[in-house]
Amino acid sequence: MLAKLIVLFEGLAGWRRLALAWLLGAVLAAAQAPLYAWPLVFVVVPLWLLLSRNAATGWAAFWPGFAFAYGYFVAGLYWIGIAFFVDAARFAWLLPLPVLGLPALLAVFPAAGIWLAQRISGDAVYWRVLLLPAGWTLGEALRGFMLTGFPWNLIGYIWADTPAAMQIAAYIGSHGLGLLTLLAAAALALPMLLPASHRARLAAIALPLLLALSIGGGAWRLHNAQGEMMPDVWLRLVQPSIPQSLKWQDDLRQQHLRQHAELTRQPGQKPFTHVIWPETAIPYLVDENPELLKALAGLLPPGGQLFAGAPRREFPNGRLTLYNSLFVINEKGGLDARYDKLHLVPFGEYLPLRGLLGSIGLDKLAVGSVDFSPGRDAEPLILPGELPLIRVLICYEAIFPAEVMAHEPPPAAMLLNVTNDAWFGRSSGPYQHFASARMRSVEQGVPLVRAANNGISAIVDPWGRVVAALGLDAVGFVEGPLPAPLSERTPYSRIGDLPVHLLAGLFLLLAWLFRKLNR
Repeated sequence: MLAKLIVLFEGLAGWRRLALAWLLGAVLAAAQAPLYAWPLVFVVVPLWLLLSRNAATGWAAFWPGFAFAYGYFVAGLYWIGIAFFVDAARFAWLLPLPVLGLPALLAVFPAAGIWLAQRISGDAVYWRVLLLPAGWTLGEALRGFMLTGFPWNLIGYIWADTPAAMQIAAYIGSHGLGLLTLLAAAALALPMLLPASHRARLAAIALPLLLALSIGGGAWRLHNAQGEMMPDVWLRLVQPSIPQSLKWQDDLRQQHLRQHAELTRQPGQKPFTHVIWPETAIPYLVDENPELLKALAGLLPPGGQLFAGAPRREFPNGRLTLYNSLFVINEKGGLDARYDKLHLVPFGEYLPLRGLLGSIGLDKLAVGSVDFSPGRDAEPLILPGELPLIRVLICYEAIFPAEVMAHEPPPAAMLLNVTNDAWFGRSSGPYQHFASARMRSVEQGVPLVRAANNGISAIVDPWGRVVAALGLDAVGFVEGPLPAPLSERTPYSRIGDLPVHLLAGLFLLLAWLFRKLNR
């Protein structure tokens, strides 16, 4: 059976080989949220390597790698196209760009890493198989910051609903977890590619065993987790689930604001001390409206605080500048703190090359004709009261592992993610977004508090375990205590992705030296 499969794969050429590679990549997308069918990785990756067995040059490896990655991104990111139907009359004609164009751009990055791995390893099949995960991981790292970055659906996120496996990210991050996973999966192909090699059989046992032992170590870490809670803090996270097509209608803005207020007033398990409203929950310029601030303060208990997303404006040099902001409102109607979003969504919050692209009608999806501007810093919020230092992440910012790190002391002891996934309907997108944010809590060893207009609102402890949550399309609120951060910072929060990049680079260097010595 296996021999027949190998012969079949070797016999494929041209578009048939590329089509099968695309299909395998599309199947791999099911390993991500919400299905989390992670066993597929250990089937699909070896099959893809069998398909690429006879790639003799870098470009011969690039195209099957590109097709594989393209299928993975098309199937995994289809939901981006749903946003183009919020205002279908204006934007539906652009649907091929996010559904087919963006995945093609993203596929270039892992395919380039695969090309490099093939170039270095040459015809050394053993090294090629072990280098392809390193090449893919380097490609994932590049797409995290090139062209503003889009590190969505990293391979490591297939474990985002498996707490024992998630713990590995506290040491080597999501990129490291992905590299370890791909190495274990790729090693399973070695006995098929090199049936007479003792090294191949050894790697096929050792690397999956290393992953299994790491997951076992994660289970032990969870077993010893104390799960302490911050004293005197009781959170309420409001989720109104307002459809995106209605959210910015002028005649409904007051109704939407009242809905947030009514959900805040509803009785719960116990009186809250802090209430979190989602991204752009307040559809007004709240910092310019003292009466609105006073009304919102009336929702709060003594010493309480309201965290709410709202737009903000400035007029430096007489020019209108807009920000996507989060305000912290106290019970006296004052502002305790503010955060302006730093990492903006291209084509969503601003239009790149507006002079050129705007002239051909390629305007942004977000409401309004003026681009948002990025904030000035990501310093943790220092607030009066019982809450620790808070790193605010507005929507898209939660998908960037390296940007969550505190480069200067003191580090944040809580992540606050406010978002609005109503753009993407009932699709995989909101689940994938939550998976990414959840991994940040494990990497940093701090709790995550997440309030979504629609999506998944949740309280997550520093081990990535969900304390309380409200699902997609639900209307209501989440309440619960705030988990305490870990007593010591995680290794990843101190050094980031540097070890993983060095390891991947070391793999490439060793393969290059091996090839030279062989010559």
